[in-house]
Amino acid sequence: MFQTINVAVPNVVFGMDSVQNVGQEAAKLGSKRALLLSGPNIEKSGSLEAVAQSLRGEGIECVVRIEARSTVEPTAQSAEEVAAFAKDEGTDCVIGFGGGSVMDVAKMASALVTNPGRAADYFGIDKIPKRGLPTIMIPTTSGTGTEVTRYAVLLDAESNVKKVAASKVLLPSASIIDPKLTVSCPPSVTANTGIDAFMHVAEPFVSTLANPITDSMAISAMEMISKWIGKAYAKGDDLNARYYMSMGSLMSGIIMNNTGTSIVHALSYPIGGEFHINHGRALTPIMRACFEFIMPAVEDKFYIMAKALGEKVDHLSTREGALLCLDALEHMCERLELPTRMEDAGITDKSGIDRWAVDAYAERRLLSRSARDLTVEDIKKIYHASFRN
Repeated sequence: MFQTINVAVPNVVFGMDSVQNVGQEAAKLGSKRALLLSGPNIEKSGSLEAVAQSLRGEGIECVVRIEARSTVEPTAQSAEEVAAFAKDEGTDCVIGFGGGSVMDVAKMASALVTNPGRAADYFGIDKIPKRGLPTIMIPTTSGTGTEVTRYAVLLDAESNVKKVAASKVLLPSASIIDPKLTVSCPPSVTANTGIDAFMHVAEPFVSTLANPITDSMAISAMEMISKWIGKAYAKGDDLNARYYMSMGSLMSGIIMNNTGTSIVHALSYPIGGEFHINHGRALTPIMRACFEFIMPAVEDKFYIMAKALGEKVDHLSTREGALLCLDALEHMCERLELPTRMEDAGITDKSGIDRWAVDAYAERRLLSRSARDLTVEDIKKIYHASFRN
């Protein structure tokens, strides 16, 4: 079958000290007064001033807003508040400088400046009619990939479930990836975001939308992330590890943007929203059970994935290699002190499974890419299998 493949990528600047280019990139977008959105940890690190100086060097006024959150995930209300602030301040560009949460809020806020209504009005696929203000994304972690995607993931406070706005108009105008900015990430953040980057590669690799372009990138990114994530976790100032984790994360974002995640992300949203668990830690307890379910449809892909993870599979059958992949993934999570079962994430009560299954089944955008069709009953079984007891 011949596929039609669309590849969407913003203007990307990657490299050590590349954050110094933010003023030039904002000037290219015609900015005169930019909103610099960041979080309290970035403010404490002192890196905000470097960005502000770069903007001022191009004659661009810089309005800083620090977003402090009461929940692990960013909320739709935060995006609405930032949009109102951007309007009041008369800014013409939004710069998201921080982790995935800050960048998701920045992307949605920019859209709400030029589109009416609330963030919840735009959850779903291509519901945002007009481009927002120009945006520049500068990640300080290696994992979410949102700096190069058309997605904004926000917590819907009314349903207590994470929701996604997926729209081509959310694709950032420019992305600046400076690996040095990730050096200050503590081990837990390195692990949480790093495993998210890996899943943004692994899920598209075994999805129905996989194509030769994303597959070749995925294999390379899986090899890169699995090789360097442990080193970045154990020794945060290892610049080689940070460089290649940033590269792998960038690749994962491009892959995700053009192929998309699937079953693991769909099933993680209900538990992440309800228990306010960090996104990476919401993925790993259900990862094995999800992959075991779809494996019969894509055994050959899991065999290839095992090889990318560094496992010696040449002497094994496809089935044996595929199963070894699951063991390798679980071992990687254990090394990073990430939960591999629900109990490890502090979830011991199974009474919510029926509710989670209904909410997960409603994620049709994601589940439509699954290598195997799922019913609500199938999803319940996967959740049950994610518990140790």
